[in-house]
Amino acid sequence: MPLIANLDGQRVDASKHSPETWTELKQSDQVKRMVMPLCGIRAIAKSRGTTHFFAHYRIAECNVDHGGESPQHLAMKTALRDQIDSLDGWHAFLEYPHPSREWIIDVLAESDDKRHRVAFEVQLSSQTPEKYQIRSQRYFNDGVFPVWVIPRPLDNSPIKIPVVVTGFGKSSEVPENPAELMDLNAGADFSTADRLGLFVDSILRRGPRWRFGSPDEQVAAHRREVEREARVREEERRRLEDIEARIEEMNSNSAPPQTAYGAHTVHTEDGPFVWATLTQCWSCEHPMLLWNAQSARPGVQHMSAPPLALKREVGVKRYENHPDVHRVLNDWMRATHADVEKALIKTRRSKTKAAEYSAFVCPECDALIGQMFISCIRVEKWSLVSAPLMKRTRKDTKQPTHPDPRKGKPQKQRPPILAPIVINYEDRPAVPDELQTDRKKTWAELHSPEGVAEARRRFMGTAHPYRGD
Repeated sequence: MPLIANLDGQRVDASKHSPETWTELKQSDQVKRMVMPLCGIRAIAKSRGTTHFFAHYRIAECNVDHGGESPQHLAMKTALRDQIDSLDGWHAFLEYPHPSREWIIDVLAESDDKRHRVAFEVQLSSQTPEKYQIRSQRYFNDGVFPVWVIPRPLDNSPIKIPVVVTGFGKSSEVPENPAELMDLNAGADFSTADRLGLFVDSILRRGPRWRFGSPDEQVAAHRREVEREARVREEERRRLEDIEARIEEMNSNSAPPQTAYGAHTVHTEDGPFVWATLTQCWSCEHPMLLWNAQSARPGVQHMSAPPLALKREVGVKRYENHPDVHRVLNDWMRATHADVEKALIKTRRSKTKAAEYSAFVCPECDALIGQMFISCIRVEKWSLVSAPLMKRTRKDTKQPTHPDPRKGKPQKQRPPILAPIVINYEDRPAVPDELQTDRKKTWAELHSPEGVAEARRRFMGTAHPYRGD
């Protein structure tokens, strides 16, 4: 239901007519000269209840899609127009068309100096995000800031559209006074106003605080961001490949010192564990010795050396620069007649962490040997060049003859082993013959049936502990 018609080049707004003036317009001769603004077909004035609007005299002759408008749509346009006209320095146009008829704005708010224009589009029916973007871009191209008045939030989209959510839709009740619609809740990302009328006042007086730009600008920015992320990923891939290549090169240029100077370990009383590797500078290819050190606990005898643990990060003070470590390294170099220079340890500053640390540098060109690359040198490229005295195995250990009872736990005392007692029966005294005869008689008497019966009677008549008597 269009609200605007043209009469001799002038706009006629049906919403501004009272019932009396609308009746006079319908009965006047001017109605025959009124035309629809988009198609130029003759317009006729009509009414539906209290709503006045224009319609085609002959709709069949029109090829332009004017779009049907619900009473809710007409009421919202009327309320927006009245709110805009109530502000000083602003005036409203209903159904404002583009000169080329490319678009028509529901309500155009224009400043009196014609420097600022805001297009209020009432969209109560569903519309695709692509349609929102295309129609909004048309307004941006013509210097008009669009505001979409919608009933519910839009679906999430990477392209932001300036919308204000009111909750007023096609099925909402239409108030008798359209001005009541300005009291609806207003939800917008670019305004803090909580009422629709306050939102309109704020956006016209202070200007639209829209930071996202037009849809085309957002698409271009999104494309640039995608391209930037692709470049970052490609640079990161190349950086990792370069690191892997440098790690592999450092491993191929490194070797354990025992391959060049033989297997030799300097043993100390409580000195550190020191591993070393032969490598060359990545910049000038100067050969040098790198080392890794680990302190040993004083007074503790080790059965074997601990596993090699290479650090990826180091601080300002590192154990590799300890005088004890340098001393055993120098002893090893004298013992093996090593003719290679030791790398230097100097203080460097990390830009990423804004902190200082100690690092190996080339003794020839002062190039930094990154600790991360040193930590990636494989274990087989290192040799143990110094270690404290190792604990002897149990087979080689000799127990003291008289252990000190004050040290350790007391040993268990074993009972002494006595010599076996040997009885020589040949040396026992001889028994007289008369006793032997009596003994034989006694034995015979005891083992006779009468003797056995007598012994049994005696045994049964006497208390015995094993019988429980």
